[in-house]
Amino acid sequence: MFRLLLLFILLSSASSAEPLYWTASKGGLKYTILGSIHVGDKSMYPLPKAVFSRLKNSHGLIIEADIRKTSGIKYPPITTTTKDVVDTRYYNELVGIANLLRLDIKNLLHSPPWSAALQLQMKQYEYLGYTAVDGVDIRIVDKATLWDIPVMSLESLQFQIDLFTEQAQSGKELLLSTIDEFDHSESTIHCLINSWKTGDLNKLEQFANITKMPPDLHRAFLSERNLKWANKLSESTWLPKSNGHYFVVVGMLHLLGEQSLLKLLESDGFRITQISKSSPSNCSFKY
Repeated sequence: MFRLLLLFILLSSASSAEPLYWTASKGGLKYTILGSIHVGDKSMYPLPKAVFSRLKNSHGLIIEADIRKTSGIKYPPITTTTKDVVDTRYYNELVGIANLLRLDIKNLLHSPPWSAALQLQMKQYEYLGYTAVDGVDIRIVDKATLWDIPVMSLESLQFQIDLFTEQAQSGKELLLSTIDEFDHSESTIHCLINSWKTGDLNKLEQFANITKMPPDLHRAFLSERNLKWANKLSESTWLPKSNGHYFVVVGMLHLLGEQSLLKLLESDGFRITQISKSSPSNCSFKY
């Protein structure tokens, strides 16, 4: 089930929603750090007033990457396609999934495996009622833009694209995992979003523990990025105001575990305080 992490890296009433967020303080520099998921639905909003109050009174919003900045983006030539990496069993399962989700099977077969995997994932989320436009990141960026709050990135969109395109065999492992997990991931997705909404830290940590990535993908998608982000956040010279307050939004998974962004910042002298209150999500992961 590790592929779900990439969108975590990826339902209670909205009025009681209390997603997890923390403060990280060191000297005159302060961050409010909100764990997000990159898809959602309208029942997740509005977010707590305290979240938007901290955003509105910040000196800037810091996100993983600004997807609006697409100028100059480059994709490598296609050398491996989906039809090159799927055997008869996976081919038949892929055809069935494509028919269910109303995706063009010919387009999937001629796409790189990483692209086909992302198409399947996003279409499945839409099938279950969740969309990227209702993802936390996009909602927060929209608010910041409305309030003329500067938006800054921890990494470039090109960097994120390269993470996928540079996988072995153009993302074969991600694609096959997506196909394998498709039939039994619906309840997991619902419980994941439910747990995020209630700020159920124990349940989210359970999800992280049962959906382990292979070591190479864990390094590329999580631990190495966490370290780069922690180093960047610890160095304030790139910020508009060195001794300011900034609102940070990153995928929830980056904030869990011993190699989390929070742990790395703490080891660099930041004082970490959880501000939100966790509540049980009353759901379970089936695995």
